[in-house]
Amino acid sequence: LEPKNGKFKFDALLGAKLKQLHKDSYYTSVMVWVAPATRAVTVRDTVWGATPKWLFHEGGVPLVAFESRPNPLGKSTTSYFPYYLHDNYKFYFHRMIAEFGKYIKKLPNHLSERILFVQCTEGSTGDGQPYKGKPINSQYNITHDQWSAFRIETWEKYVEALSKDEELLIPMLTNYDSNGVNEYNWMLNKLPKANGLKNGMFSHGYHISDAQERLVNFTNFRNAVEAQGKVFFARGEMDAEYATYGWSTQNIPQALYWSGIYATHCGLSLWNVPTKACQDPKNQEALMFFNRYAAQFHPETAKRAFCALRKGLDAADINEFPEDIYGKAKKSNVQRYINITKAFSDYGARMGDVEKSLKGGMMNRKRKDYNDAGWKILTGNYQRHITQIDAEETSAAWWQIDASIYGRFARGFEPSNNKNTMYFDIDDNFFSKRQTVEKSNIKLKVVYRDADPGSWSLKYHAKDGSMKTAFSIKNSGSRSGWKSKEIIIGDALFNNGGDRGADLILQNDGNTNCRFHLIEVELVETTH
Repeated sequence: LEPKNGKFKFDALLGAKLKQLHKDSYYTSVMVWVAPATRAVTVRDTVWGATPKWLFHEGGVPLVAFESRPNPLGKSTTSYFPYYLHDNYKFYFHRMIAEFGKYIKKLPNHLSERILFVQCTEGSTGDGQPYKGKPINSQYNITHDQWSAFRIETWEKYVEALSKDEELLIPMLTNYDSNGVNEYNWMLNKLPKANGLKNGMFSHGYHISDAQERLVNFTNFRNAVEAQGKVFFARGEMDAEYATYGWSTQNIPQALYWSGIYATHCGLSLWNVPTKACQDPKNQEALMFFNRYAAQFHPETAKRAFCALRKGLDAADINEFPEDIYGKAKKSNVQRYINITKAFSDYGARMGDVEKSLKGGMMNRKRKDYNDAGWKILTGNYQRHITQIDAEETSAAWWQIDASIYGRFARGFEPSNNKNTMYFDIDDNFFSKRQTVEKSNIKLKVVYRDADPGSWSLKYHAKDGSMKTAFSIKNSGSRSGWKSKEIIIGDALFNNGGDRGADLILQNDGNTNCRFHLIEVELVETTH
């Protein structure tokens, strides 16, 4: 962007792309990467990266060295970084932000409106940390408080640069993984109309360690933003790990499908997927699923609701998995993960690369096979506005059923344990503020495993107060795999009139273990 001191290439790197976006009716987000300084370091050459080379020579900024370390794709790399706290670095960095703002404000409206938001990138590769690794020279260490102050100062410079007449022209997004109380308070107090977060650990697959706390914090901040009457949005990207590691490469369409459902469940509004993955027709259902629900956050305004059936095995849960049976509940206790998964092995659960479950999300992404137990991973169904009632008591969970995109997880009946009925509650707010006429046409959809012999029915709470049968199915029991059944009904009440307060019920009409992937509700527009 700035190959020479004070010489910027905004037109070439941004303007030309905005013109193409306008021509093609697409939108984008913008971020200016500032580090690492190098992309690769070899004996013969250094390939310079996101920090201008001149900054370290005539600019006088210290170049911080690091030991070689593996990148997210497992390749050993050596990188250098700028010392962000140096006065000269801050001068040039802030100047760049100011020039960026001037350029944006001079753009004609038809081009500037193509930019949905600006992501503030203060450190390494757009993440929330300054470095990847620890500096060889300790004088360049940066404390948490120093980095927090630097990030907030950077955000203030972006707000100043992108404001006109004291109004912020483009929403801003920051990175979740380094935000604390100071950062969140700044965002709530200083960003006027919208707050955005990047949360990469919602977008790199599923079964990610510590997801429970991460999702609670994320949801709490979203609620705080919306309580102020502001818009909340979030993004995350699937990197090339989907084509690198065995948990995905052995079945990429299935891996992307469940990754997309996970990203949906966690609340991302944008899921950035590599171009090559998007171009493969086998992956289209994953992308289309996410797109269908990306804007369906609030039940009051949502047109669709879903519940994708599955179970995650949380090794940190000492209530479900007592220590005297499964072993000490320590994140590093390999045998505990194995013992827990073994208890469900008859249902397909397994630990294919247990070592990768013992650490954080970056290590989880590198697993070479399926891991069905993890540390504080999400345990229940992935869902939006539909909740299964008493799932563990009324249904059995399955893993690795088959190679279809649906077959990674499922839930089903289990007559031998008196599990013959599955109950579902639709969020009461899904209909609370709508006109009655909107409830007159509802599409119900169930994705089920037709290869399982047996028969079952879907029931719904109808306006006459009964639990009426929407349809009954007799599975073929052949190797036809999964099928979906849809029906449009005109007399739904959905006022929790079924047993256990259910709005929808899957009822076993035989004596077999029928299994299911998904149940979905959609409002259907009517014409008069």
